Amino acid sequence: MKQVLLHVKFQTHIVLRLFLLTVMPAFISYNTIAQKQSNGWKSLFNGKDLSNWGTYLRPSEAPADKQPIGLNKDPHGVFTVDNGMIHISGQDWGGMFTNESYSNYHLRFDVRFGEKKWAPRENVVADGGLLFHCSLPYDFGSTCWMRSLELQIQETDVADYHNVGAGIPEIQISKGKDGNDPVDQYDPSAPFQLTKNRVYRSTNFESPHGEWTKVDLVARGADAVFIVNGFVVNRIYNIYRTDLNEQTTSGQLQFQSEGAEHFLRDIQLRSIDFNVSKTPKLASNKNEIAINATPQQLQITNQGDAVELIGAELLGKNLEAFIVKLPAFPMVLAKGGKISIPVSVKPGYAATKVQLKLETVLGPVKNFSVLLSAQ
Repeated sequence: MKQVLLHVKFQTHIVLRLFLLTVMPAFISYNTIAQKQSNGWKSLFNGKDLSNWGTYLRPSEAPADKQPIGLNKDPHGVFTVDNGMIHISGQDWGGMFTNESYSNYHLRFDVRFGEKKWAPRENVVADGGLLFHCSLPYDFGSTCWMRSLELQIQETDVADYHNVGAGIPEIQISKGKDGNDPVDQYDPSAPFQLTKNRVYRSTNFESPHGEWTKVDLVARGADAVFIVNGFVVNRIYNIYRTDLNEQTTSGQLQFQSEGAEHFLRDIQLRSIDFNVSKTPKLASNKNEIAINATPQQLQITNQGDAVELIGAELLGKNLEAFIVKLPAFPMVLAKGGKISIPVSVKPGYAATKVQLKLETVLGPVKNFSVLLSAQ
């Protein structure tokens, strides 16, 4: 009990410290923008082969005590390169992992779901996953995945959080619904809770089936942010290993094969620079915008130093009611630069309000938010 109390106390300190860094963002068409992307991106996939990646697999329907296929053996071609993409067939269960470990990074990649599914998941939603902060053994989770944390890659559920044994984080959670089933859901207005359970993303911002979805993971110390098509949908804080009495801040990366065909491309990573002395000052044309099915233009001007934006977050209930068309991230908004974002509301939704904030690799932009009011 004493250990748990110390953990909570330390987590609360970390959360308060992070909140002093933060506030959030969002947007869409742009005018005076320095569109140069930040330097430092490193491609983790060369588009030709799986150099610098290893694999570990087991048969999909094998009992836990059956002999695994094993390390760097892929007899069925689960992980292959096809036309500049990584093709994950899903036939056997396991993962492909980086040989290197990483900490304090921004990872981005594109994912698209295919059509083929394999037993025992041939009749359920297509599933995969990104495991991060991975460490040995290879067969820790379901006898085929490394000890890790998971950014879910499951169709209609991309960026749910799962625990695969790399530590217990603190997450802002409220009760939501998955169909008729009660679930834990990320809610930035809710209290922080320690949890080993699955935590659903705030809402679904994925692309339609057959199209590419852009996914970002920002791993900052023992915290992580999940971003889908430019929208922040999950945040976890102070990942902590009670068995080691320390935070989890680094590890390898692993993409899962879990019974469903999917494709990956443009896997890139860069280190996070914490030495930022500039101060952006974002201002919008309105603090509150009343919107309906006819798109309104949210105009944002940077009156301070240049800032790189990597995403946006909507905060509130019924987020799916709003249509917010974001620009391509990451993007640098220069001093004096302006962006214009079309916002509208889907038909049939009751009156509701959400806040829109903008995100950097170090957290939300300070002192900036816009209230979107659905009429």
